Amino acid sequence: MAETYYDNSDLGQRFQPGTTAESGAVEEKFDQVQAGMEEVEKDARRALKFPFEEGMLSQEFDATALQRRRKVLGFDLDGDLALTAGFNYRGDWAATTDYFLNDVLRDPTSKNLYVATLGYTSGATFTTTNLDLAINVADVEAAKQAAEAAKQAAEAARDKAGKWASSLTVVESGIRGAAFYALDAQASEQSARGSSLAVAAAESRVLQLEQSATSAETTAIQSANSAGDSAQAAATSENNIQGVEQQVNDTAVQVDADAQTATGAADDAALVAQSINDTTTMDFINFELNGSDLIAHFAGYSDANNFIVNAAGELEVTL
Repeated sequence: MAETYYDNSDLGQRFQPGTTAESGAVEEKFDQVQAGMEEVEKDARRALKFPFEEGMLSQEFDATALQRRRKVLGFDLDGDLALTAGFNYRGDWAATTDYFLNDVLRDPTSKNLYVATLGYTSGATFTTTNLDLAINVADVEAAKQAAEAAKQAAEAARDKAGKWASSLTVVESGIRGAAFYALDAQASEQSARGSSLAVAAAESRVLQLEQSATSAETTAIQSANSAGDSAQAAATSENNIQGVEQQVNDTAVQVDADAQTATGAADDAALVAQSINDTTTMDFINFELNGSDLIAHFAGYSDANNFIVNAAGELEVTL
């Protein structure tokens, strides 16, 4: 392991017996030694040291980490280095007594506890010089009394709460105990449960009515649709009837016109027949007329267009 202050472990760097040492190399070695001693002096000056006394024990601190846990490094009754708990209770304060750092002592009059801030020798009367107040007994007593009062108040409240919880009669200011109101609340709960069942039944009935209304609405819509279809069909039938009526009217007009035409034709035929009747038989046999002469003979009695002579030479009358 390399030395902290001066390392001369390398054999190749050492002066060898029987060889000549140069002055420069010797001075360099001394410079290295001097530099190492200067570092030793620095560490020694800032190290914790004890005044040397004949017969004093070693102050080497050899406690392990487990032994040092939650401890304070201090001095024992002989002034030697030791691990302490941090505070040392010395009991009631006494006159002309040596006290040391972190000693805990009690004021015999006030009963307050104090901690020594440094080592000193007490005088003839108690003073707080070199002492810090650790526990004010007056405050502790006041806190104790307050705790006792709070305990008594809590017990009284507990007893009163017990009465309020279990009593069926009036406890205070005309108010009954919680048990009475609990029973009343239970009855109210049962009544509410009955009301809840009634409400549930009413809701079920309302739901049924809503379903019936929905069904009726659907039927009404279907009926409305059917009525609409019927109305459309009726309108179509009405149009068809109007068309038939128009055809009937047109036919009646035509029949009337045809009747008038037929009446005129009948009248013309009657006139022709009358003309023929008026002509007498004229003994066609005694007539030896034919062709246009025959037609011309009868033209005076009727329209010549009503008479023709057929291929057989016979006279035909067209009515």
